[in-house]
Amino acid sequence: MKWPAVYVLLCAVALAACSRGGLTLSEYSSEVASVLEALDSELDAEAENFFSGPPSIEGAQEYVRIRVDGYRDAVAVIDTLDPPDQVADLHRTLHEILTKLLAAEENRAAFAGTVTAIDELDLVWEGPEAEAVRAVEAEAIILCHAAQSQFDATEQREDLADVPWMPSDLKEVILVALDCP
Repeated sequence: MKWPAVYVLLCAVALAACSRGGLTLSEYSSEVASVLEALDSELDAEAENFFSGPPSIEGAQEYVRIRVDGYRDAVAVIDTLDPPDQVADLHRTLHEILTKLLAAEENRAAFAGTVTAIDELDLVWEGPEAEAVRAVEAEAIILCHAAQSQFDATEQREDLADVPWMPSDLKEVILVALDCP
């Protein structure tokens, strides 16, 4: 199971390669990919664990808490990155979307904390708080596709590889498959 936040982070990583920022696009892409892969792996494992067992209020509350922690950690790491100038806008958008996902997940977790009966658990996954999470995830998917398009466009730079006077950041080709949903 893939989570849009992961896709958003991957998109930001991939788009950050060409500029005068602290990281090259490749370095930035690698850092973001690492964060997203860790988040995706953790959330996939926790979802598998939670949804494969019998429903429980405590399990649901723990699962949404883990989601909040994962997004909080991802936002914190993204905050520390110095993206290349070329993808500074994309980085800001990634940060905004991750922050919105974190807030939506926090709201869902707060709601899950009020659930007192098993028959109320469906509201954690289908109620207004869950709908808010899905709406931000949809934004993340759009960003993922935009980032993938920008990465794919760097393939045209292969022709510049042998041009000695061309700055290396303008020759960099980013081959990343974001696997956007």
